[in-house]
Amino acid sequence: MPSLFSAQKHIGKWVRYPTSHLNKITTVLLLSSVSIGVSAATIANGLEETLSAAMQNDPMLKKAYYQYQAQQQEDEISFSNLLPDIRLNAAYQYEDSDNIYTDVNSSSYDPDLERSGGELDDYYWKLSLRQPLFDYSSYKGYQRDKALIKESEYRYQRAEQELIYRVADQYLSVLLASQKVYLNQEKLEALELKRTQELRTQELGIGNKLNVLRVTSSRDLAKSDLLRSQSELKDAKTLLQNITGHTVYIPQKWVQNGHSLIPNFISGKESDWLADIYSNLSVKEAQSSIEKQEHNVAARKAAHLPTVSFNLSYYDRVSDDDQRTRQDLVASVELNVPIYSGGRTQANIKKAEAEYQASQIDLDYLVSDKTQQIQLAYNRLLSFKDRLNALVESEKSSAALLEAAERQQSLSLGDQVAVLEARTQLVDIRLQFAQTLNDYLLSDLSLLLETGKLDNSRLATYDNLFEMAAK
Repeated sequence: MPSLFSAQKHIGKWVRYPTSHLNKITTVLLLSSVSIGVSAATIANGLEETLSAAMQNDPMLKKAYYQYQAQQQEDEISFSNLLPDIRLNAAYQYEDSDNIYTDVNSSSYDPDLERSGGELDDYYWKLSLRQPLFDYSSYKGYQRDKALIKESEYRYQRAEQELIYRVADQYLSVLLASQKVYLNQEKLEALELKRTQELRTQELGIGNKLNVLRVTSSRDLAKSDLLRSQSELKDAKTLLQNITGHTVYIPQKWVQNGHSLIPNFISGKESDWLADIYSNLSVKEAQSSIEKQEHNVAARKAAHLPTVSFNLSYYDRVSDDDQRTRQDLVASVELNVPIYSGGRTQANIKKAEAEYQASQIDLDYLVSDKTQQIQLAYNRLLSFKDRLNALVESEKSSAALLEAAERQQSLSLGDQVAVLEARTQLVDIRLQFAQTLNDYLLSDLSLLLETGKLDNSRLATYDNLFEMAAK
């Protein structure tokens, strides 16, 4: 089974001379390596540890989680409409009346009765039960909310996957920016030395000013590239810190040896990956939304149907007036037939049907969009893999050229300018390799995301690959 990576090691000694320019560059780089969040806690290096911190801090994931928890209760709420409704009511009633029973001139007046006194105290309580026997609308509403729960679950899982992608994307951006700073520093050092050599040859009368100006221009451009890389690194660290809540430190050996990593994640045909389109969690969410809307349409239409319920109640009243003291036990079957509701039911049906059509269109669009995303990611993965292989061969050739130039110099058959030119060329190749490797890994993440396969195990794989390449 082919390994996921291969490492190339180049042996070569690069001659350096201490100059004031190099001291200044070193000072700038040391200052730029200071953490941008001094008060933030330091977390372990690596993609997997960074993801763990992000899952505890990221507000978008927290929001998705609590929305998921809230929608989990919809199941209980809708199911309760199918269960018995039991209520207990109790009350105390004081009454001060003036009627025929309190009128002394009335034949109904009796001084021996409490009610003729005009003031009465009543106590009563009532226990009632209502059990739906037939309520098709509530039943379809329950099925609708079960589909809603599945929809919210897929939405939360998608939020988790998107967080994995965002963390990996930003972490790789920090790593790439760090590699650019490291390589641009080496390039600038080589050009500084080359310029020094050109100035010396000019002073000895064997060089020309044109070469000096050409090297000076390249040196100044390299300074600009280094400053831009440092700015990009600071921005990338800030964005990653916003996700994790901590300052993330990239292992320096990963920065220095990233060019030794040759991943090979591509497997299967494009058709095999496209077959997984319905494993995409956004597509699953859209499918659940359609199921939800189907049940919602049925629930709205069922509002035209009659409902049947069984009612049972016990009533106990104690009063100063004996004629008002009572105990009742009542059982009944209630039929409720909707006849006219002002057009509300029909409007709800039309609304539900329109929402169903909208969810169907949303699914069709998502399938089309995600199919395109899978195709793009797969094609890019193939393209970047070919480019990585070509850059590996180019790096081998450039390293061989550098080694030959150094050997010639050691034998006094060549000058240091040739060594420095070879060194600069090798750095340029490694800069291209770092950018292409970053694009390759992002395409791999995108392909896994859009086929519903992205999880933290892929980040652990990246960690292992970078760690092995750094050895």
